[in-house]
Amino acid sequence: MKRQAMTVVACVGAITSLAHAGYIIEIDTDGADDGAITFNSNFAFGGDTTTASSSVAAPAFGTTGGDSIFGGNGSAAPDTYQYFYTPGADADNLVIPLGTALGGGNFGLGSNGGSAGMYRVYALWPQTINVSGGDTEYTVVTDVDVLNITVDQNTNGGDEWFLIGEVNYTGGGITVTQNSQSNTFISMRSAGVLFEYVPAPGGVALLGFAGLGFVRRRTR
Repeated sequence: MKRQAMTVVACVGAITSLAHAGYIIEIDTDGADDGAITFNSNFAFGGDTTTASSSVAAPAFGTTGGDSIFGGNGSAAPDTYQYFYTPGADADNLVIPLGTALGGGNFGLGSNGGSAGMYRVYALWPQTINVSGGDTEYTVVTDVDVLNITVDQNTNGGDEWFLIGEVNYTGGGITVTQNSQSNTFISMRSAGVLFEYVPAPGGVALLGFAGLGFVRRRTR
């Protein structure tokens, strides 16, 4: 009996010591708020956008202090940023302890990525009042799900992780596309995105998001 009890304690200790992690894509990976950007290999411009201007860092949980970006040189199409994440192939790169405050009343779920299931997707930009390209649109696509939301960056988020929503994933990659409504000088802003696996039995309902942005979703 004594040996069995010791075995149980050892197993519990091993479980609680597991790292809880997510996957962060910071646009600038050099860790310096200096105007020079070292672009993340999981980030790219989309449409006819090929560049953007650098701006201040967004000091949210897990960030390393690199520059954010704004605007772009899109002309025929909206300014467009893209982020790519492949669970399983892209190893977790940010430890998120259970209960960590991420922003907007959302907290770390204490999970490890890489598996099929639901994923939370967050976006980050510096606090702002001068985005003039209209509501910023985010579209998250997996092999089985599509989530679309528009957000007023002037009145929501800023210097904290903003929960875009949750998507179901079974394989392949997850792509986040961010675009402006019009190509003004400060059409939109971004510092990066964050993914976190949602533990079983499933995701959190999207009720309550309507006050923060307009959400549309469909199953592929």
